[in-house]
Amino acid sequence: MQRLITPTALTPLLAALVIGLLAACAPVAAPTAAPTVDSTAAEAAAEAAAESPQATTAVAGTTPLDPADAVAPAQLAIPALALELPVVPMDWTIATVEGERVTRWEIPDDALGWHINSAPAGATGNTLLSGHQVKGDALLAPLARGEFAVGQELLLTDDAGRTFVYRITRISAPIPVTGADDAQTAEAADYIAPTDTAVLTLLTGWPDFTTTHRIFAQAEFVGQAAE
Repeated sequence: MQRLITPTALTPLLAALVIGLLAACAPVAAPTAAPTVDSTAAEAAAEAAAESPQATTAVAGTTPLDPADAVAPAQLAIPALALELPVVPMDWTIATVEGERVTRWEIPDDALGWHINSAPAGATGNTLLSGHQVKGDALLAPLARGEFAVGQELLLTDDAGRTFVYRITRISAPIPVTGADDAQTAEAADYIAPTDTAVLTLLTGWPDFTTTHRIFAQAEFVGQAAE
């Protein structure tokens, strides 16, 4: 069983995990020209979100679960995009990347993958979900296309049928799969690092027709949805 990542184990373990995440999928197509990072779509989506009232789901409580009382996520809904995405626990293999033994997660084609050594749904800690933007059902293509925006709600339902409300607080610029500089590697590490608060982090490839970069979105815990 892969051990839980703790704050005291972030170096060099977290650095190795970042390498594994950034290199998890090789490009699936060779573009005729290297894609350039254009933040226009993301900025437009963020501006639209700021100008439009966001749907608010009523919550029954604002205290995250103790991880010991929480269970695996089963579905992620994004009301602003009318999306309901299945979530399954994700397996891994051990690979060697640039001389480092790292975890290589096996992202499912037809669901989001929950990193089983991250926080369970609704619990204190960082809950990590990965998904494809090109392969299979490409469930996180909207993130790669800049359709996610700060302020949008994410509804995460667990295997027990409880739904937890999160709200997006930050979205990264695309981070290169290979050749990331120290600042970009540190930013990726910050998105996947364990936390003392309840957050939900989504990660996928970029752009939506190949994979030269990774992109992250992170949301803060709002509360458990009222029944």
